[in-house]
Amino acid sequence: MPILREIGDAEIRDDKIYLGKIMNDEGARHTILKSCFLGIRLSWHAVRRPWLRISKLALICLLLLVLIGSKSWACPFCTVTSQTISEEMESMDAVVIARLTRLPETAPAHTLSEDVPKGVFEISDVLKGTAGLNKGEEIRTIVFGQEQVGDQFLIMAVGGPDFDWSTPMKVSPRAAAYLRQLVELPEKGPERLAFFQAYLEDEDTLLARDAYDEFARSPYSDVKDLGDRMDHARLVTWIQDPETALNRKRLYLVMLSACGGADDLPMLEQLLRTEDRKVRAGLDATLGCYLMLAGTGGMPLVEDLFLNNSQAEYADTYAAIMALRFLGTETDAVPRERLLQGLHCLLDRPELADLIIPDLVRWEDWSQVDRLVKLFKEADKKSNWVRVPIINFLRACPQPEAKQHLRELAKIDPEAVKRAETFFPFGGGDGSPAAEIAGAEDTVQAATEPEASVPSAELDAPVEQASPTAARPDNPSGNPSGAAGNLPVLHRSAPKHLNSLTYLAVFWIAGGVFFVAQWAILAGVGRGS
Repeated sequence: MPILREIGDAEIRDDKIYLGKIMNDEGARHTILKSCFLGIRLSWHAVRRPWLRISKLALICLLLLVLIGSKSWACPFCTVTSQTISEEMESMDAVVIARLTRLPETAPAHTLSEDVPKGVFEISDVLKGTAGLNKGEEIRTIVFGQEQVGDQFLIMAVGGPDFDWSTPMKVSPRAAAYLRQLVELPEKGPERLAFFQAYLEDEDTLLARDAYDEFARSPYSDVKDLGDRMDHARLVTWIQDPETALNRKRLYLVMLSACGGADDLPMLEQLLRTEDRKVRAGLDATLGCYLMLAGTGGMPLVEDLFLNNSQAEYADTYAAIMALRFLGTETDAVPRERLLQGLHCLLDRPELADLIIPDLVRWEDWSQVDRLVKLFKEADKKSNWVRVPIINFLRACPQPEAKQHLRELAKIDPEAVKRAETFFPFGGGDGSPAAEIAGAEDTVQAATEPEASVPSAELDAPVEQASPTAARPDNPSGNPSGAAGNLPVLHRSAPKHLNSLTYLAVFWIAGGVFFVAQWAILAGVGRGS
C-alpha cells in the first residue's frame, strides 16, 4: 500500500540518519549492543526491501571495522548515556530550528494517498547547512504525536540539495537558545566544558542529559583543567544528595577530585566507611577522588577497608582495584610504587589474585616472581584459575629465572600452560612471541611425557628476553582472567601494542555468522516484494 510504503521509506531514512550518528559516535563504537541493535533494524528493513540487503550488510561490516579501530576517550568513571547533540549535528548535512506552521492534513479514510501527509515548518535558525537553506524557508517532514502550531523543533537531515529530513524533536525556547550557542563553542577543552557545567542539573532534561554526556566523553585532563572554575559547593551538595543518579554522582566525584581539597576528606571517608549500599554506590569514583585529594596518606585506609580486609565484598575490592588503576595510569597523585604495594595485598587472597596480576605485568613489576610461583603451587580448587595468569606473567617477565619457573610449573600443571598458550598466544614477548611460545610448547610436551627429564644443557640455555607490553591488561589477548577483562571501563592512554589479529578474527567470525544467518532468513522471504 502506498501509505505503508511511504512510512517504510521514512523508517529507512531515519535508520540511515541513525547509522550516520552511530558511525560518528565515539562512545557507540565501543558499545557492541548498539551495533547489534542497528543490525536488527537494518535486517528488518532488508526483509521488506531485498534490494537493500547487500548495501546494509556492507554498512554493518563497516561498522564492525570502526568498532575494531576506535579508541576510548572518556571521563574515568563515567558512563556515556547517549550521543551528544553536537555529535548528532556533526554527523548530519543540515540542522535547523524550525517552527511548525501547518499540521499534516488528514487523508480521507476511503482513499489511498501516494504520500503520507506531512507537516510544514518554517526555518527560524540554520545551525548547519547554510549553503542550501535560508531563514524563513519552508520544509516538510512527517510529524508524529499531538503537536501544536507554533511549537519549535530541532530537525536534522542528510543529503542535499533535496534533504531527507528526520523526525522533528520538540524543543523549548530555552533549549533553542542552548542549541544556538552550541555551534559557537570550541571543539574541545576546558572552555567548552565551562559552558556545559551550568546545565548539569538543568530542569530541562534534554539539556541536563546533553551536558552530562559532554563531560562523560571528555578526557580527564580537560576536566582537571576546569578545576578552578567549578562550583565546589554545588558539587558537594549533589554528591551528598541520595537522590542524585549514580552516573551523575560518579561524574561529580571526578569533578571534585579536580577542585577539592583536604576539607573534603572527612566527607569522603564517611562515604567509604558507611554500610549503606545506596550511599556508597559509585565506590570506585569515591576512592579515586579520595586518593587524588589525600595522596599517599590515603592508601592505608584503602588497604585496611578493601585490600587487606578478607571480609570485604568482591564488588568493593574490585572498585578499589579500579581506582588504583586509574591513579596509576592517569595521574601522579600517588607514586606507582605505593599503588603496587597496595595491590600486592591481594596476593594474600588467592581467590582474587588474578585480578591484579595483569597490572603487575603492565607496570613491569617483577618483584613478586617467587610469591607468584608459590601461589601457583599452593592453588586449590577454589583458586586454581590463578594459574593461567601466573603463566602469562612469567612469559612476559624478562628475568632469567622466569623461563626456569615456567618449565617447573609446566610439570605441575601442564594443562594450565597449554591453556595460556591456546587462549593467550600473544601473552608475552615483544610483539614477536613465536620463539617464546615454541619454547613453552616444548616444556609442556616434556612435562606430559612419563618419566621425562629436562636436560641440564637445556636449562642452561640462554633465556629469551620478553617484553611485557604485549601482555598489558588492556590487551584482550594478554588478559589472563574474565574478571580483569573489565579493564576497558576506565579511560587511560592508548596502549602501545594491540593484538589486531585477535580483534579481526573475533569480529570477522561474528560478522560471518551474522551474514550467513541473515542470508538464510532472507533467502525465502521478501522475494518479489
